[in-house]
Order: sequence, then structure tokens, then C-alpha cells
Amino acid sequence: MLNKSIAYRLSIYVSLAVIFVFLIFIVIAYFFNIRILRENIENQAMALAYKAVNSGEKQLVTTREVTTEIAADMVLLKDGLELERIVRNVMGKHQFLNAVHIRLDSAQLAPDNLYYFIFRDNDSLIFNRGNSAFCTCIKERNIFQEAEINEKPGWTSIFNCERNNSDVVSFYAPIKKYDNQGNSSIIGSVITELKLNEINDSINQLRPGKSGYAVLVSKDGTYLSHPDKQKILNQNILQFSKKEYKGTPDKIKEVLEKGGTGSVIGYPKYLDYAKCWIYYTQIKETGWMLIFVVPYDELFVSFYLLILRMLFFSVIGVLVIFLLVTYITNKQIQPLNAFTTQLKKFSSVSGEHELNTSNEVELVSASLDYLRDWYDRFKINRHEEEKLNTQRIRDLKEASEIQMGLINVDFKEITNKNDIDIYAIYKPMRIVSGDLYDFFMIDNENLYFSIGDVSGKGVSAAFFMSVAQTLLKNNARFNSPSKIAFNTNNDLFTNNQHQFYLTLFAGILNIKTGLLKFCNAAHTASMILGQKGEIKDLNQIHGMPLGLYANRDFAEDAIQLFPGDSIVLFSDGVTEQQNIDKVHYGIERFSDCLQKNRGLSAKEIIHEVEKDLHIFSADTTQSDDITLMIIKYLPEK
Repeated sequence: MLNKSIAYRLSIYVSLAVIFVFLIFIVIAYFFNIRILRENIENQAMALAYKAVNSGEKQLVTTREVTTEIAADMVLLKDGLELERIVRNVMGKHQFLNAVHIRLDSAQLAPDNLYYFIFRDNDSLIFNRGNSAFCTCIKERNIFQEAEINEKPGWTSIFNCERNNSDVVSFYAPIKKYDNQGNSSIIGSVITELKLNEINDSINQLRPGKSGYAVLVSKDGTYLSHPDKQKILNQNILQFSKKEYKGTPDKIKEVLEKGGTGSVIGYPKYLDYAKCWIYYTQIKETGWMLIFVVPYDELFVSFYLLILRMLFFSVIGVLVIFLLVTYITNKQIQPLNAFTTQLKKFSSVSGEHELNTSNEVELVSASLDYLRDWYDRFKINRHEEEKLNTQRIRDLKEASEIQMGLINVDFKEITNKNDIDIYAIYKPMRIVSGDLYDFFMIDNENLYFSIGDVSGKGVSAAFFMSVAQTLLKNNARFNSPSKIAFNTNNDLFTNNQHQFYLTLFAGILNIKTGLLKFCNAAHTASMILGQKGEIKDLNQIHGMPLGLYANRDFAEDAIQLFPGDSIVLFSDGVTEQQNIDKVHYGIERFSDCLQKNRGLSAKEIIHEVEKDLHIFSADTTQSDDITLMIIKYLPEK
């Protein structure tokens, strides 16, 4: 090899390098494509699962809603004829409903009868009434009794009804009656049967791959759907052999109990113990598990063909590259002397590396050593600079994460349990912000809320905001806006080394009486948006910003809210947002937007304000932190 020409040796070396690169590429492509292929199969299974779950959950949710609505309407019905009309309409609309059982403990609701039963018989609906229970299926009496003893709405066990030879599951809802004090008592029950036939048929039609299949199992592992119909309601998924699954029943029980989505490897007897990829996902309404089984041979057959094609074209590519390199090196070897001469001149001009050799290989090697040393020094300097910048960015992001962790975004927890509708947005201009807002229930009747703006920008202001947020939450126990401001001011003054200050609007709303107590410590005036669109500015100033002077007293005011009134709190970043002409958004535009959308929910009103701000500002950047919170007072009538 050493006595061959440089062009020949270069061609061999380059060709070997290309072969090596191709091999690495093929290995990487192998593992990469296996992952991609599995993801594609998983996505296909997820799509099929979504289709099946959506179809099944639609029927399950409809059954639950129908049962709940009938139970709620029972106390309003006048007689059995009206009940029959309602139930017939419901079952005529939803063909998957098998039967409806209604039991009454009080003759006050239906003086003619205490038991009502309507069921589907082929294309007809049969309605029965009487003073004794109707049970046409062997297992349903015990199953229904277990549901009624529990007294909580929910799904019953699955059973086969001999009436029309259908596998059914039922939803139970108690009929409740409320007295003048709002206390409830159970005076009956409604149980609606759902046929599983349509769900089973849709699942059996889902076939991932050529011979793959899908099954549905209950929370305890009983097969509800399977290509082998003998297993439906007769066999449990936990009844497997070591040949089918290498794990233990405890692992499968854990999956059935915890639910979720995932995949395992199994060897089902139904496919002659072939190795299969098994994907599972849960139907949340009932906790049932939908399972897809795909043989590994079908999973990777297209991938094996792809690898063979890659190998074929790689061999062709190596041959072509060898011929091209041989041709090019033969052409390029002639000007090698001129090239090395230029390298020598370049190294000598730099003044750092004098080359006193005529050997082309040594000259190229020495020049490359010089260039490598120079590049190493360059990389070290650049690395240090990048390391410093990375640390700064990491610190800012960590500060932002800490700050955002203090912001309360659990609006539903307050809204669902109380007579208010609350929502807020928090948009820092930079990575960290000096704005703050908070809300929580002090007790069963009083809602605390606040909004504030810290002077200055940057990380220091953001940490001052975080300290203020924590102090305000701690001082909310005083249940008085002025006392909260007084104590928080003293706490901030004690620890305020950088002379930051906080403007604050704090309020306490009694959700039972609608009385709002508030204290404004030099913050932007908040508003009361009336149900008819009238706006009242809460522009009273009760004290100086917090953190500047100790032991300063703060006043407070009170105002009565009426049903439908909304409290609007905002930072100056909303009204001072500028457009391309440097014009502020302003309080008038803001008020007009609030009045036009007063009938919407708190969240919808805020979204409309965001849209209006976006249209107004167009392509201009955000000029300040934006915080906006709306609390809508909606007491029960």
C-alpha cells in the first residue's frame, strides 16, 4: 500500500471512511426508525383508541346524564303519564338505552304507582307501572340493590340480561327531595340500562395491523369485548399463563387500578403465542381498559424492507464515491506543491509559527497544528463566555419558575364551591415580573383578593414581589384590608434594604351578603362593573405604598355588591399599553370593552380585553407587566 500513489491511497482511505460512515448511519437509522415505527403504531393505536373511547364514552356519558336528569325531574312531574312521555322520548332518541327502572318511596311524587319500568323489545318500547318491583333479568335485582344501598350515583356491575340477550351496564342515580332548610332525603331511585352491543361491535371492528385485534375489559379485568366471544363476561384478563405473559398478575392489577396509558410485551394464546406489542388506555367514565394487540412481525416487516433497500443503495453509493474520489484526487494532486507553498507563506506571515521545511506532508501537518492551537484557544474563550451567559439565563428562568409558582391559577376551586366567578391573567414583560395578584377563601364566607405592583424591574423587584406575596397571604388572617396593609407594610419595611415599594389594592368580599371591604395603597383604581354596564371607580386612596415607612395607618372603605356586579382589578400595564403611534390604550377604551362584554363570564371578559389589546397594539412590543383579574358576584337566587 505504501508504494502506491497518493491518489490511490486517498481513494482507499476515503472509501473505507465512507463505508464506516454508512455503517454508522445504518445503525443509527435502524434504532431511530424502530422508535419512529413504534411511535407510528402507537399513534395509530391511540387514534383508534380515541375513536373507540369517544364513541363509548359518548354513550356512557349520555346514559349518566339521562339518568341524573330523570332523577332531578321526578319531583316536578305531575303524574305517571307525563313520566311515560318523557322516558319514551329519551329512549326513542338514544337507541343504545336498554331499559329504565324508576322506584319511588313516596306516593307524593306519583300518587298512582310507586314502580315504573320501560324497556326495549325489538323496535318497540314497553311501559309498565305498578306497586311492586319489575325484574326481568335474573341478576339485576341484587345488582340494583347493591347500588341503592350505596346511595351514591354510579355505575353498577355488568350483567347479561335474558330479556333480550344483551350485555348491559346500568347507571344509578338517587331521587332526592329537599325541604325548606335545604336538607335532602332520598325518596327513590332511577336506574338506566345501557346495551354494550354497539360498543363491542365498534371495538371489534378496530384492527391494528392485519391480524391485530382490540379488547375491552372491566375494572376487575373481566372481558367485555373480545374476538373470541366465549370469553366475554366469562373470563378475566388475569387468567393467563406464563407462556402468555412473563410478568405477574399483580402488575396487571396495578395497571387496572391506576389506569392511564402504556404498553407491554405479551404472547397471547389467541395469536398462537406470537410475540405482540400490547397498548392499553383507560375509559375515564367507567375505568374500563381498552387494549390493542399487534404482532411484532407485522410491526416491523416494512422496516426490514427499508433496511435492505438502504444496504443496497449504500453499496452502490460506496462504488460511485470510490470512482469519483479516484478521479478527483488524480486531477487535484498536481497543484499540491503550489498549495503547500501558500501554506508556508501563511504560517510565516502570522509571526507566531515559522515553518522551515520543504516536506509537503510535514508542512501540512505543522500548519494544521498551528491552526488547531489557535482554534483551541478560540474555543476556550468562547466556551467561558457561553458558560457565563448560560448561567445568567438559567438563574433568570429559575427565578421565573419560583415566581410563577406563587401565582394562584386554581380558579375552578374557588368558582365551583362559591357564589362567584373569578379569573385572572398574568403576563410579565420580561422573564420575571414585579406585578402580583392573589385570591383565596379566608373562611366559608369571606374571599380575600389583592393586586399589586412593585417599583423597579428585574430580578430584585421580582424577589421583592415574591416576599410581599408571601407576607400578604400570611397577614390575611386579620380579615381586614387595612390591617393586612398595615402589618404587611411593617414587615416589608423591616426587610427592605433596596428601598423598593409596593402599590396594593386588597379586598375582602363576603360572598353571602355581598359586602366588599377594600383598601387602596396608592395602586391603580379598581372598578365595579354593574350588571347593566354602569362603572363605579373605587378611586379612594387609603395610604402610601407599602415598604417605605413603618407604622403608617391605612384606612378602608366598604361597598355593597349586587348580583351580577363584577370587581375589575388591573395593573397600569393594561391602560398604558401603546400602539405604533405611541398612544396609550387608556381607561376609556378599557371601560368600553368591559361594558360591551359585561354579560359574559369573567374568563370570557378577560379574553375579550386581551383581543382588544392585541388589535390596538398591533405589532408593538409589550411595554409593561400586564395583570388583570375579574371577580363576578353571582349569589344563588
